[in-house]
Amino acid sequence: MFIRRMNLKTVKDRLKDETLDLSLCDLKEVPVREIATIKKATHLDLSNNLLTSLPSSFVDLKQIVKLDLSRNMLTEIPINFGELKQLKYLDLYANQISRLPLSLSDLKNLRWLDLKENPLTPAVASIAGPCSNLSECQACARNIVSYLSHIKLIIEEEKLRRLNALASTGTDIGSTKKGGKKKKRKSVDKQHLDMNESNSAKEVLQVENKVHFPAFIDNKNLVNKGCFYKENVRRFFVSIISWLSLVGLAIALIVVILPLYSKQFELFINYIEMNTGVPLKIFQKHSIDIIYIFMQVIMKIYDNLYYAYEKNFETAANTIKK
Repeated sequence: MFIRRMNLKTVKDRLKDETLDLSLCDLKEVPVREIATIKKATHLDLSNNLLTSLPSSFVDLKQIVKLDLSRNMLTEIPINFGELKQLKYLDLYANQISRLPLSLSDLKNLRWLDLKENPLTPAVASIAGPCSNLSECQACARNIVSYLSHIKLIIEEEKLRRLNALASTGTDIGSTKKGGKKKKRKSVDKQHLDMNESNSAKEVLQVENKVHFPAFIDNKNLVNKGCFYKENVRRFFVSIISWLSLVGLAIALIVVILPLYSKQFELFINYIEMNTGVPLKIFQKHSIDIIYIFMQVIMKIYDNLYYAYEKNFETAANTIKK
């Protein structure tokens, strides 16, 4: 079926219960006026048409709760789209959308959003997620609305800061002017203020139109979590190594030292050696040799340190006497 323009009767004929199905109608524009008269239509299906844009009057469809715009050729969404306060379900699958209006942050009731198959930047796509099932589309709605709210707040704060700075500058100028120049000054200040407000508005539009929404990730929290995780892993391995070292040292001391002083333990070592074939006697002998060498090294270091201390003490004493 190929329908370019739809009258009210044609639109009403496609209403079933609460769903107005205008899909596959080869529409190039949305019959907003006709749809607006059908208050019962809370589910609007405009999928699989030839729509390249939506009129600003589209937001007159306040009753819409579920909106399907998938498989069209939309390149953008109207900047006042956030006025559809009742909207809970929005399907934008397979369009040509690369940016989203900040007003989308006003869709506080939005519970489902699909942005797949759009030429989004990698950053926007990472916010939206894959949208391959119900839970992912629900997460997409939450993430996009939250992020746009954050961006909108930043822009409003920046506008307020600039207007305050401008007002402060105007006050300073006013205090330096006198008498007959007041009217001229007010006219200049007003033009200056209007110009700056216009520039501010342009900057906001530039942000809406050009900012491609970097990933809404709290990097500080991620870094902290990563460091916390690495620190816990490091502590775990250090504690394991420490415990293994202590256990190994305890076993070594038991095997090496106790047989020297306990006859019964020596018999126990012999019994283990005979039944398991582990050469504990050889280990004991080598361990004693290592301990002896270690003690010799320690004694030599001690002697050298003591000699150096004694020599320095004598030198200091002789210096004092002189």
